[in-house]
Amino acid sequence: MKIFKKIRSLTNKISKKALIAVVLTGTVVGVGASVAVAEFYPNRPTFDYNNPAQRVGSNDGPVFNSFINTPSYGDERAFLDARRSDQTAAGSYKNVLPEVTGGSKEVVVRAYIHNNANQSTNASGKGIARNTKVRIALPTAEAESLRARSYISADNAATVEDTVDFVDTTAFKVEYIPGSAIIYNNGPLNGAKLDDSIVTNGTQIGYDALNGNLPGCFDYEAVVQIRVKVVPKETPKTTFSKQVRKQGETEWKEDVKTKPGDVVEWRLVTQNTGPTVLNNIIARDVLPPHVKLETGSVKFITAQSTTAQTDKPLFDGGINVGNFAPGGGFHITFATKVLGDFDPCEVRVRNQAFARSDQTPEVKDDADVIITRENCNPTPPKPVYSCDALQMTALGDRKYSLKVNYTAKDGAKLVSYKYDFGDGSTPLLTDKNPVEHTYKADGNFVARVILTFDVNGKQQVVESDKCSAPIKVTPVTPPVTPPVTPPVTPPAGTLPDTGPGEVAAVFAAVSLAGSMAYRVFITRKLSR
Repeated sequence: MKIFKKIRSLTNKISKKALIAVVLTGTVVGVGASVAVAEFYPNRPTFDYNNPAQRVGSNDGPVFNSFINTPSYGDERAFLDARRSDQTAAGSYKNVLPEVTGGSKEVVVRAYIHNNANQSTNASGKGIARNTKVRIALPTAEAESLRARSYISADNAATVEDTVDFVDTTAFKVEYIPGSAIIYNNGPLNGAKLDDSIVTNGTQIGYDALNGNLPGCFDYEAVVQIRVKVVPKETPKTTFSKQVRKQGETEWKEDVKTKPGDVVEWRLVTQNTGPTVLNNIIARDVLPPHVKLETGSVKFITAQSTTAQTDKPLFDGGINVGNFAPGGGFHITFATKVLGDFDPCEVRVRNQAFARSDQTPEVKDDADVIITRENCNPTPPKPVYSCDALQMTALGDRKYSLKVNYTAKDGAKLVSYKYDFGDGSTPLLTDKNPVEHTYKADGNFVARVILTFDVNGKQQVVESDKCSAPIKVTPVTPPVTPPVTPPVTPPAGTLPDTGPGEVAAVFAAVSLAGSMAYRVFITRKLSR
C-alpha cells in the first residue's frame, strides 16, 4: 500500500487525535448530540500503520477508517473536522471549532474516507466497497454549541460515524450552502461536484465514477467537503437618546445653560436598530424639579407626520407608539419653563427618559439643564478645620515617627503643629509633618499635637483627643553574637574526618564532575 501525494496534500497537516470522550462546557445541540459520548462510532478494532504486520489492512473485505498512526492522517476514526473559510493556515481544521460567528461566518466541513481493505482483494471484487455513501447531517437547532455528524456506509461494510462541534459565545444556527459539496481523490474525480443529498440521505462517491464503488488501499482514499453558512441569532435592539436645547436654538445638546423664565425643549429619539420588528414600543419621561411642563407641547414625530399628544401619558407610565420595523424610529418632543424656586445661585437638574418594547428591555438616557439665578450673591461656604488623628510608627532604638491627619477647607489653612512628646522634653513647634522623636528612657508616655489654623484671616487653635496617642517605650535587647570556634587542624599526613554525610557529598561532587567531563568527551568525539 502507498499513499498518493495528491490526496496527502489535503490531509498531511491534520495530525488528528481521536477522543474517546468529549466534554464541552455547555450543551451541544444537533443531530445525535450529547455530552461525554464517543466522538467516533463504533469503537472498532484498528490497524496500526506503525506495525508492518497490520499495515496490510483487511483481507476480509471493506472496512472504513480504522487505521491509526498513518503518516498522512493520524487516526482515521476521527475523520470529520471543520474550519472557518477565512482560516487557511495549517492547523485550522478542528474537531471543536470555536468563534464560528466571527470572520467569514462560513464553515468548511471535511470528511476523510478510506477503505482499509488490502489492495490484493480488489481484483476479485472482495475488497471493493459497494454503494459507498457519505452523509453529513447538519444540526437544525439554534444554540451556542452545535454538533454535526458524518456517516460513511456501504452495502458490504459496517457504517462508521464521527462528529464535529461548532461553538461560540452567542447563539447561532448553520445552513448548508447548496452546490458546495466536492470530492477530492487521487483519480479522475478530484474536484468533482457531489449531489446536495449529502446533507439529507447521503450521496454516492467512488474512485473513477460516482457509482458507489470504492476499492481498498490508500491509493483510493478521498476527502469530501461541504460549506455551511453560520447565521447568528437575530437579537432585537433599540437605540435611545435624550437631548435638550433652549427654545429658538437649532442644535440639540446633552446639557444647556439657562436662567429662570427661559423655555427649553426636550427630545426623545427611539430607533429600531435590530433585525426584527419591535412591538408595543413605550416611551416615558420623568420631569426633574425646577421646571414646569408647557401645556400642549408634547408631540409625536415620525418621517411621515407630526402628531400632538395629551400631556399626561408621557409622564405617567409612557406612550405606547405601536410597532416599528427594522430601521424605523420616532421622536417625542415637549417644552418646559425654567423656574427659580431654589436657594443656591445655580443648580443642575437632570431629565431622565426611558424606552422599551415587547422584545427589548427598558433603556435609559438623560439630559441636563443648568439654571443660574441672575444678580445672586452666593453665601460663602463655612470653613471646615479639625485635627482628625495622630499616627505613631516605631523606627527602632526608641525612635518614633509622628504624623497628623487633619482637615482644612473652604477658607481654612493649616499654619503650624505643636508636638508634645510626653517625656518632659520641650514641645516642638514646626510646620513639618511628619516628625521624628527619640525617647531617652523606657516608659509609658502620651504624645499630643496642637494645630493652629488660619481661618479667613484669623488664627484658630485646635486641641483634640483624636490627636493624642499613648506609647510604650521598651528596652532594646542587643543582639547576641555566638562564640567563634577555631578550626581544628589535623596532624600532618592525615585527611580530615568529614563523617558519612560529608563523604557522600564529596563522592557526589566527584561523580558529577566525572560525568560532565565524560559528556564533554563524548560530545567532542561524536561531533567529529
